[in-house]
Amino acid sequence: MKAAVLKQFNAPLSIEDIPEPMVEPGWALVRVKACGLCGTDLKISSGAMPNVKIPVVPGHEIAGEVLKVGEGVTNIAPGDQVVVYTYVTCGRCRECQEGWDNLCANLGGILGSTLNGGDAEIVKAPAANLIPITPQISFEQAAILADAIATPYHALRRRAKVEAGQTIVIVGVGGLGLHAVQIASALGLHVLAVDVEQSHLDMAVKLGAEFAINSAVGDPLEAIFKATGKRGVDVVLELSGYPEAARNALSFLLPRGRMVLVGYHATQPFEVSSKTMVSKELEICASRFCTRQDLVEVIEWVDAGKVNPIIQETMPLSQINQAYQKLKSGKVLGRLVIQI
Repeated sequence: MKAAVLKQFNAPLSIEDIPEPMVEPGWALVRVKACGLCGTDLKISSGAMPNVKIPVVPGHEIAGEVLKVGEGVTNIAPGDQVVVYTYVTCGRCRECQEGWDNLCANLGGILGSTLNGGDAEIVKAPAANLIPITPQISFEQAAILADAIATPYHALRRRAKVEAGQTIVIVGVGGLGLHAVQIASALGLHVLAVDVEQSHLDMAVKLGAEFAINSAVGDPLEAIFKATGKRGVDVVLELSGYPEAARNALSFLLPRGRMVLVGYHATQPFEVSSKTMVSKELEICASRFCTRQDLVEVIEWVDAGKVNPIIQETMPLSQINQAYQKLKSGKVLGRLVIQI
């Protein structure tokens, strides 16, 4: 089968024929139809993720059609159209039992990172990780549900503890952020968007942001205070991953405000002043990926029209290296999706 293989860090992926995976009990094979690209793919390909061993097939935003199921599989069948949850979890630990499978204590791997992923014609995944999609959701849209949409959904619904009427600043309105704007608006929040790309900010306004702040051309704190009547905001959703941006964003918060970290830097630490935290009783929490239940709910939200997957462009597998270069530019609106 054709696959894009990462054989050397900081080098182009190699498009080549590799053996098809063998199905095993409890697992399934999926004929990949579409696979999204995101910033994590750039971290993986650069060698910034120490748990990634090469060679590996990247791609963790996967949708396709079930090709074959292993012994004991009853939840899905060949021909089913599915989105793939990419964390291989144990199902037995406390976190899994309590519905926080994104924090599995016995994680068996991550498709597209430590296990071969979706930038290939066929991917092998646990059958429990395959969640059916409805016919009105295309494979291209479905591919980005489990990360670009479900990740900010998890952050806002399960970590931010937001309430309708509150004000939120979303720092970084790229692939995750544009979907976060839609989710936050649907939850009844007043949304402010901060980014350095004006095209991203313009799109954020179209999707529901009430204010757009270009931090490359002015002081975002001044703009936020102006927008909020010198009050500040209840919540910051930090998606950029830049430690300096996160530190600056703490100043946006009202007393007892909360910052939710989703973006991260693989090597640079995030340092804050304990005096700043204590003096305003601020909170910082983090949010990792999504749970299976989040993904189920996101499919329902997309079906209901509450959030619309934003895809800038689809490209064939043969052009995946060109897609990586576009992604590195930082100017992609929403997601790039590879069609297999």
